[in-house]
Amino acid sequence: MSAGPLAGVRILDTTRALAGPLCTMVLGDLGADVVKIEEPRAGDETRHWGPPFAGDAGPTLIGYNRNKRSVALDLRTSEGRETCLALARRCDVFVENFRPGTVKRFGLDYAAVRAVRPDVIYCSISGYGQDGPMAKRPAVDLMVQAVGGLMAQTGEPDGRPVKAAAPVADTMGGLSAVVTVMGALMERGRTGEGCYLDISMLDGLVALMGQSIAAWGMSDATPRRWGNAHPLMAPYESLRCADREIVIAVTNEKTWASFVELPEFAAFGADPRYADPPARNTNRATLVPAIEAILMTRPAAEWLAAFDAAGIPAEPINTLPEVMALEQLARRGMLQQVDYAGRRITTAGMPWKAVARDGDLRSPPALGAHTEEVLREWGVV
Repeated sequence: MSAGPLAGVRILDTTRALAGPLCTMVLGDLGADVVKIEEPRAGDETRHWGPPFAGDAGPTLIGYNRNKRSVALDLRTSEGRETCLALARRCDVFVENFRPGTVKRFGLDYAAVRAVRPDVIYCSISGYGQDGPMAKRPAVDLMVQAVGGLMAQTGEPDGRPVKAAAPVADTMGGLSAVVTVMGALMERGRTGEGCYLDISMLDGLVALMGQSIAAWGMSDATPRRWGNAHPLMAPYESLRCADREIVIAVTNEKTWASFVELPEFAAFGADPRYADPPARNTNRATLVPAIEAILMTRPAAEWLAAFDAAGIPAEPINTLPEVMALEQLARRGMLQQVDYAGRRITTAGMPWKAVARDGDLRSPPALGAHTEEVLREWGVV
């Protein structure tokens, strides 16, 4: 049984909400001992995001806080600060995601923690980073998606801007922090020195939009909303069948040749308006509605079977219950169960499971459930 590549690494986690807890959850999945510091009365604010609720926790806390232990400390008091610093003296990585300037008021900034643990890796996660004109602006996922340009590109062409359904700015911030912490741990192993890490959700979101930014850099044209279509190729989007929508992607000439070999679509192969990818892209306004009109004559299952047989990428647009029923996810171990408040709850699993620690998951902790245990184990009391 593997204890994971981060076995023996101690993480002091003062984060709440989503980006920070995602980061520390992944580090815990990889074997680190993660201690989550929570305000004693209310705890992480996501305990109150919902419904649904399980005991004192909402779905965000349940989904992003496995493999951790909870210690209740009021960081606004001198006692809480001193106890936190005592824990920091024994940690390898300190993670916080307060608004820039807050941890300094608490007396828990990098300088304070480094004074008690000189080789600490101190990771700050914030919306816009620790410096620059936007540094101290309030930032949650919605704000960063808006400021970072993702919303302006999401939604139907003639509709309003739409945020992504998943918290992509938080997620990119959290995963960026994981990568950076892992790199810092490797560097510390080589040099023996710690460091300060400044992670910005905006930076992560901009990195996610590499294709759009490169296209803008090449053309100076402001990207517009394309709905489910692709700005560079067609057909590549969602299309209606007789009973439901599917997605189809024709990304190269081989796939197009297979597509027009199907009898229902053969006429498109002989039409000079659709002779090559640039032509199909230019004339998508006639091509896509014509394809959809044909698709609407038969149920999705029949079309999907035909496309599959021809090697054409096409899939149904699944609802979440349909996703949860996919045999592929079960086979890959991507649905995992945690226990909380007497309930067995399905949660998303680990894409990084090849290097995750083996054994049972540690379910998300109840508020302050491990305070005495951790203080004793880490030699604070």
